[in-house]
Amino acid sequence: MNNNQVNLTSVKAIYDYLDKYVVDNPNLTTQEKLEIQKRFSDRPCLWDESSGKFWQPKHTFKVEVPFFGSRRICLNISHPFAKVYQLLGQKQSPTVIDYLDFLQEIAQHSDRQPLNPEDNICVMQVFQRLEAQLSLEGGSVKNIPILNLNNQLFPANEVLIPDAHWWRDYIDSTWLLHPQVSAKLAKLAGSLSLLKDVIEIPINVKSADNIQANEWCKKWQNTLNSPEFIYGLQRLIFHYYDSQSEIDLTWLKTAKVVPASEINVDLVLQDKTKIASSIPGVYYFDVDQRFFYLTASATRYIMLCYLAEIVNIQLGNFSLDNLLPVASIIDAESENISFILNELRISSFPSEKNISADLFQDSINSKDSSSNQIYWGEF
Repeated sequence: MNNNQVNLTSVKAIYDYLDKYVVDNPNLTTQEKLEIQKRFSDRPCLWDESSGKFWQPKHTFKVEVPFFGSRRICLNISHPFAKVYQLLGQKQSPTVIDYLDFLQEIAQHSDRQPLNPEDNICVMQVFQRLEAQLSLEGGSVKNIPILNLNNQLFPANEVLIPDAHWWRDYIDSTWLLHPQVSAKLAKLAGSLSLLKDVIEIPINVKSADNIQANEWCKKWQNTLNSPEFIYGLQRLIFHYYDSQSEIDLTWLKTAKVVPASEINVDLVLQDKTKIASSIPGVYYFDVDQRFFYLTASATRYIMLCYLAEIVNIQLGNFSLDNLLPVASIIDAESENISFILNELRISSFPSEKNISADLFQDSINSKDSSSNQIYWGEF
C-alpha cells in the first residue's frame, strides 16, 4: 500500500467519523456547524476521485459550474460523504461572493498580463453571471477586477467606459473597457466614464481667420452678453430644477466667443492622472478672460452645439440634460428669447419682477430688424 492510499484511507476514516458523530449530532448547534465550515473552507480537504486531488470546500458546488473552468468543481450529491462535504463547506450554487473570489483569483494569477484563452472565456461568462446575480441579490462590487481592451484584468477604477468615441483612438487601450463587458457592470464596479469623468486641459489654442465662423461667433456673443439671455438661462434652471438658483451669471455680459483653427488638450482624471496628451479638442473656456473658444466648422449647427455644451458646463451643479433650449436661445435675437422659451413650454418665474433692473440697463434697444430671423439649425 503506497503513501497516497494510506492517506486516502486515513481521510475516509475521518469522513466516516464526522458522518457518524458530527453531521447528525443533535447536540451540535447551527453556530458550531458554521464554525466548522469557516475553519475548513479555505483548506483543501474534500477529495475528488475524478480529478485526483483535494479541493477547498469554497471551490466546490453541488451544481455544474463549467463557467469556472478547471478552477472550480461540482462534487456529486450522491457522494457517500455528501453530508460531510456540506458540513465542511461545500456550496449549493455560486453566489456573488463566489464570482468575485474567482475574478480576484484570476487577476492575481495573471498579474496584469493578458489572459490566456481559457481564462478569458471563463471571465467573460462570470461577468455575465455576476451582473445577473447582482440584479437578484444586490450588494456592493466596488473596484473589482474589470477586463480592459487588452484582455487584462485591472481594478475597475483604472478602466474607463469608452462612451466618448471621438477620444478612443488617442487613449492607450489599457485604459478602455473591453467591448464585451457590460458598461452597466463596469459603472457599478467603479469604472469612470470617458465622457463625464475625464477633464480636458487646453495646452494650445489658435484663433481662426474664417470670416463666416467669426460672423457666427460675433452674433452669438451679442446674445450671450444680453440681459435677456442671462434671464433666459435662469428661467431654464428654474424650469428643470424647480428652484431659483443663486448662480452668478452676470459675467456673461462681458464674455467673448472666438472661433479657433486648432485646440489641443490633455485628458486627465480627477486625481490629475494624464491619460492622453495634446489631442484635438473642440472647445475651451478661458475662465480668466471669459473667452469661449470654438473649433471652426463649415457647419454653423456644429459650432452652435459646441457653444451650447460649453455654456451648459459653466452652470456647474445646475447644468441641464436637455441642450435644445440652451442652443435655441443662444441662436436667437435677444428680444425673442422669452417668446422662444414660451413656445418650448419652459416655466416662467412666479413673478416677472425677478428680472433685475441692473441686468436690463445695458440692454441695446435698437437692433437691425433684418437680423430678426431665428436660425434653428438641425433641431
